[in-house]
Amino acid sequence: MKLKQVYLTANDPKRLAEFYEGLGLKVRFADSDKWIQFVSDAAAFCVAGPTESVSEQLQDAVLVFDVDNLEAAMQRAAAAGARVDTVRDMASHGRAVKVRDPGGNVIQFYQAAG
Repeated sequence: MKLKQVYLTANDPKRLAEFYEGLGLKVRFADSDKWIQFVSDAAAFCVAGPTESVSEQLQDAVLVFDVDNLEAAMQRAAAAGARVDTVRDMASHGRAVKVRDPGGNVIQFYQAAG
């Protein structure tokens, strides 16, 4: 199964867009009251405003970002208003940390071992 679209909901889509742009994503389309779509290699990545309908089934998704420098990603996210948990070591697979973006959505940064 190939993931084609990911949606996050936000009370303040413009602020959430600024957060993700600060992490290095580029905006493809923006109607700041309704939708913001980011450029992504993997899938369409969108932020939906409070007036837009998003299925309840999508609420448990966790976005995972593969990063080269976990500490730098954590600092950047925290500086942009995210809540950052503690780093988890995953044996030989690498390290990961869960982050709550300013809208309360859970994302995860992952740095592969080696």
